[in-house]
Amino acid sequence: MFFLLPLLIALSAPANGISAMAAPQVAGSDMQQAKGSFDVSVKPNASVEGPVGVLALTKTYHGDLEATATGQMLGYGDPGGGNAAYVALEQVTGMLAGRKGSFALQHNGSMSGGKPEMNVVIAPGSGTDELKGIAGRLEILIEGGKHNYVLHYTLPE
Repeated sequence: MFFLLPLLIALSAPANGISAMAAPQVAGSDMQQAKGSFDVSVKPNASVEGPVGVLALTKTYHGDLEATATGQMLGYGDPGGGNAAYVALEQVTGMLAGRKGSFALQHNGSMSGGKPEMNVVIAPGSGTDELKGIAGRLEILIEGGKHNYVLHYTLPE
């Protein structure tokens, strides 16, 4: 299961501060952006054995999105050999653009031949309270060892 930590580093720390993400665009001219940084804690589930690793995620978002998040990640592969994959879901709860609520982020990442790809989207229908109807995608950027994000999103009026 310890193979997952190099996977996270490889998928989230692309060279030259460029995002490892290849997410689809969300249609609409009312696309907004939220930017900031986040802190993340990853803890392996020691009770799970086998080739698929399970980790608990805890995050704190700062900036335009002030929120906390918890989630679960599944990972598999040989990141030392340049090949791996992960999926994750995290529930984000806090304040975005003056609106309180929560939404879920769905992660899908892979690395083939050392080339990472990552897609993080807002799970459809997951918005609650004042964030009901939110849609979009999240870019994760690592610059100078610091985790940053750009959330591209739409919200109904």
